[in-house]
Amino acid sequence: MKKNFYWMFAAILFCSAMTTVFTSCSKDDDNNNLEPQMEQITAKKATAWYAVSMGEDMLDVFDVEVTTSGPQIGKETKKLTKTKFSMADNDANVNDAGLVFTMSVKITRKAGFTPDASKSYKLGFGSAFAYEIIGTNGKSLIGDGEKSAIFSGLTIPGDKLEERIQRLIETWQTLDQKLEVHKTYYVYNGRKESYE
Repeated sequence: MKKNFYWMFAAILFCSAMTTVFTSCSKDDDNNNLEPQMEQITAKKATAWYAVSMGEDMLDVFDVEVTTSGPQIGKETKKLTKTKFSMADNDANVNDAGLVFTMSVKITRKAGFTPDASKSYKLGFGSAFAYEIIGTNGKSLIGDGEKSAIFSGLTIPGDKLEERIQRLIETWQTLDQKLEVHKTYYVYNGRKESYE
């Protein structure tokens, strides 16, 4: 009986030793295996849209100028002659220096305009600056804004318009909207964001 106990004890020790040897020889412990690296997605193209929409009497009362800039359209200022304006700078390739898109609106009182007290003026103003950035994988990395401008219309009696003209100009005037597109980040109106 004692002899069997020693043989059983020796067999257990042998099995334990073999398990330790085989465990330490596992292929999973090789440090030579490299895990596949994720491809970094960067910006490849960018598009910006610019739009303005106004009430039907706006251009009788105000001069409206829209200044836009972009890598493909350059910089231009247009004095609007219609109550709707839209344009786009499409699919510009992102370069190492980055791309810059801007839009601003300047509203001034039309020279020589005097309100007609017997008339009501249909006014209202809205502007939009939207963009989309496409990655090297062909998918949208980021997009924001509406491609068309929406305005809330208001009707002002001619005898009340004079006292409100300056306040309306201050309300509707649009400061520069600016988008900078770089390969690994973008900056919108001074706020830096990554694509993650």
